Amino acid sequence: MTDISMSDSELLKFAIENGMIDTALVQEKIEMQKRKEILEKHPYSVWYSEKENVWYTYLPDDSKAEKRKKIKRKNKSDLESMIYDFYRSLDDESNQNDNKNVLSVEKLFYEFMSYKSQTVNGGTIKRMMADWNKFYKTEKHFVSLPVKKLTKIDIDDFFNSALNQHNLKKKAFYNMCGILKQMLEYAVDAEYIEKNPYRIKVNRKKFASSGKKPSIKEVFQNDEKERFIAEMERRLQNNPSNTAPLAVLLDFELGTRKGEILAISKSDIVGERIHIHRQLVEEFDTSDIDDIKSAGFQIVDYTKSADGDRWLPLTNRAKEIINRVEQINNENGFCYKDFLFVRDNCPLLPDAVDAQVKRGCEYIGIPVKTMHKIRKTYASTLLHNGVNISIVKDMLGHADESTTLKHYIYNTEDSDVTDLIVRNALEGTVGAKSDQSDQNIICFQTKKKAENPLKSRFPAI
Repeated sequence: MTDISMSDSELLKFAIENGMIDTALVQEKIEMQKRKEILEKHPYSVWYSEKENVWYTYLPDDSKAEKRKKIKRKNKSDLESMIYDFYRSLDDESNQNDNKNVLSVEKLFYEFMSYKSQTVNGGTIKRMMADWNKFYKTEKHFVSLPVKKLTKIDIDDFFNSALNQHNLKKKAFYNMCGILKQMLEYAVDAEYIEKNPYRIKVNRKKFASSGKKPSIKEVFQNDEKERFIAEMERRLQNNPSNTAPLAVLLDFELGTRKGEILAISKSDIVGERIHIHRQLVEEFDTSDIDDIKSAGFQIVDYTKSADGDRWLPLTNRAKEIINRVEQINNENGFCYKDFLFVRDNCPLLPDAVDAQVKRGCEYIGIPVKTMHKIRKTYASTLLHNGVNISIVKDMLGHADESTTLKHYIYNTEDSDVTDLIVRNALEGTVGAKSDQSDQNIICFQTKKKAENPLKSRFPAI
């Protein structure tokens, strides 16, 4: 027996949940009632033409001079259905317009990310979510603004506020701005807005300094490199089956990205060269973008960019390291397809090499560096030893030389050797460190000034 104090809506819900009412029948009755109300409110008469044997009425139409158009159907029920469908479509359009008006920046972001996740990898979604949470989510006033009413001034205020609060470098700032830019482009494509209000109008003098960091933090100095390599050898002796230290050492010879060196296979080695054309990447589960989780690692047949597909020459040291890795794998039964760096029948993971680099630096007492700093050390060593910047760029897999020069070239010498090189250069002293640089100087034959032909043909008076 039901509680007589229950409201009508509660009674209806109780009856539906307990199978006492057919929900399909209820829905049908609701539609019938809605149809009746629409037909009763229809402002034009409905009439029958005996001559034509059809039913007529008008429907609103702003494109016509009389703001209406005549319609006809053979059966009255068909005409009424046409009337009903017309006004329901207007209601749907009105609801859509209402939704557009109340669609906030935050709601647009989540809708856009749902769309974006179909076209990019999980790592990109994870990075965008990190920027959203850091720069946007905390700005409650801005993200609650209706997208349709968003102005350029609103965007100016938001960007300037972010620049003031977070002391952003130029690259980080434009990465943050890129989220809003893509969102509003999506809003235009989805026809939520007709005109995109996006722009960047900030005081660019407020960008944090983007000057290069000190070389000692970005590359292994030559004396550090020798001690660090010795430490990797020591760590390998302590754990002879662990090939992670050898992956670190091989990177000094190849200068690849971390994911690239962990995706090398034996079949990539052809003669004196190695083909870099794949990478190990981390996959992410983005089904809940507010709680993105790692979905493990996999090797993919592409690099970070098209220019990353390249052939690198193998040094004798590189070949010796590769042979040692293969020997360890054979002795311990390590195997995963044809790949070089493996463990437990899987590719060696980035954490394994990262740990070797971090602990190795700490053990020998130098600033902690990363695998990426080994890549910079490789690039700097090539250039300092006379390799043309265009070749260095190709070895790194960069699209242009400016990226290489701006972000990868540092001084690998300590201060004493650096001072000696500068003194030798200024004093014209030829030393061990200046011999190589002299080879890079191109000398052009000097031309004598042409003599006056009149002076050469006639004697002076």
